[in-house]
Amino acid sequence: MSALSPLQFLPEHVVKLIVNHITGSSRVFSDGVRVNSPKYRMLLKPLLWVCHNFRAVAYSRYCNNFELNLSNLSFDDLDPRYLRTHRTDIDYRTLNYLGYSTHRSAKDVTVFLDERAVYSGETLEMASRAPYDGCSFPLARKIAFIFVKDANGWVNEDVGIDPLIAGANICDFVERIKQMAPLVGEISVQPVDNDDALNVSNQYFGDLASRLYQLACRIEYNYHCYPEDSMRLQLDTIRNLTHISTSTDPSIGNVDQFIQLARKNALTLQSLVLKCEQDIDILSLVRDAGGNHVTYPRLLTLKLWSESESEELKRPVFHGAAPFPLLQRLTISYQCLFDDDTFFRGNAATLEWLDMQLDHSNASVLHKFKVFVPGSHPKLRVVKLSYSDDSVSELFASPAEVLQFVYRIGPGAAIREYTLAFHFDAPTTSLSSLGNYTCIQVLSLPSLSPVLWDVITLIKSLPLLSDLYTSLPKLGPIPDGVTMDELPEHVISNYAPMGRRFRCWHLNRGLGYNYTEAKTCVLLLLLALACPNFDYATPPSIQRGLFMKRMETEIYSDRFKSYAPRLRRLLFSGWSSC
Repeated sequence: MSALSPLQFLPEHVVKLIVNHITGSSRVFSDGVRVNSPKYRMLLKPLLWVCHNFRAVAYSRYCNNFELNLSNLSFDDLDPRYLRTHRTDIDYRTLNYLGYSTHRSAKDVTVFLDERAVYSGETLEMASRAPYDGCSFPLARKIAFIFVKDANGWVNEDVGIDPLIAGANICDFVERIKQMAPLVGEISVQPVDNDDALNVSNQYFGDLASRLYQLACRIEYNYHCYPEDSMRLQLDTIRNLTHISTSTDPSIGNVDQFIQLARKNALTLQSLVLKCEQDIDILSLVRDAGGNHVTYPRLLTLKLWSESESEELKRPVFHGAAPFPLLQRLTISYQCLFDDDTFFRGNAATLEWLDMQLDHSNASVLHKFKVFVPGSHPKLRVVKLSYSDDSVSELFASPAEVLQFVYRIGPGAAIREYTLAFHFDAPTTSLSSLGNYTCIQVLSLPSLSPVLWDVITLIKSLPLLSDLYTSLPKLGPIPDGVTMDELPEHVISNYAPMGRRFRCWHLNRGLGYNYTEAKTCVLLLLLALACPNFDYATPPSIQRGLFMKRMETEIYSDRFKSYAPRLRRLLFSGWSSC
């Protein structure tokens, strides 16, 4: 024991590094499924008896999550994507002996429910029986309620339960949740599969969801609902919300409900996320029904997604004061969403993240209102620009227009990450022509299939670049007098070392490019010879097995085998997520 005593005083971050090394993965604490693999548990067993610090680190992720199955399905029948800590073969006695009560330590709880059973009272009875009797979550901060289909499918308007009985059972169930998790702050409600077009149309679901939401200051709603009055969520009494996140169907009523909810919580709201399939009227968010201006003094994150296929909409210009004065993160995935500077008014000094669809109309509006001028956005660090697939061709922003917009943003901003999801005909190395762009660390050009020599030029001109996202690259013309077998020596002689910060190249399949694994592997190996720290590459996932085999073959070919010790790092360190 004396030999182990120094281990008790190691800092937590050092203990984490040791545990990560022993378990063979630096990502083990960020992946909720891998911690439950038999191999992981086998490697952890010796660590449990070292000291308290090692036990705390080894099981911190394991005990942070808990699944409470109150549905009609067994754990084996539930969607494995939601089973982050499935413990069918875990020895609970060992955990209890070591002082780890899995439910009392949980901070993130997932509750699987059968909707009809909630209304009938069966769910409450199930929660009072073993193994969940006496179960409580005193540390839980987040609860996700995931509804599963019963044998008869989703519950429709014909529930077959007396309204008084159903209402009482809903109240009792919510009160039980309140007792089990008194400190819960975040509630989400969703079907077991968001891709399953769940249409809730019964008279009770609105009451159930609304009462659950009253327990929290952060709410998330991911249901497709019909707009009948009986299904409208009863949100009028919910106050002091800090986070609202919702995904709804084309129902005007449902979107309006959450916009009204946002306005009523404007003074406390910090994050607002709206996803829908209809047009969102921004004026309804910043002006109430009486025409009064609404300000969100604490809102830091605003994300609006719409899949509306409507034509360009003209809206009256908003003449109020800055509605989002402290906004830091803005996402606009919407065609022709704005006709003025409402989103950007008064927050130039705080905006850090901009993710928006850029078309000709929006670019013109931003230029007209002089939203981006030199030195206007000193804290802007991440810029992601894309085009709408639904936009008519007349609205497409040309590559030249996109770059012009980028140039206007750049001066005075220390941007670290750029994403330009446009179809460029040629590499955008001109981005580096301005000194302001030398601070870029992440550059994403997902629609570009670059030539290797242009990538080399780009990396040389961006000294801090660490991650690059493109389509599969091409070799391009070989320098005069150089053969394919002489390319490795040519690259080393003319370019190495360069891009000392560059470490990862993310590749997607792209369109219209006739590639082979051999060509791509050769290009990656050539770049690895020039960039000393480039050791991660992520090819399209469906081809990773072929890439691995081809990469190993190329490394030991005649032209690369003398550099094999260096290039093996790319083989064994890469080919996974950076």
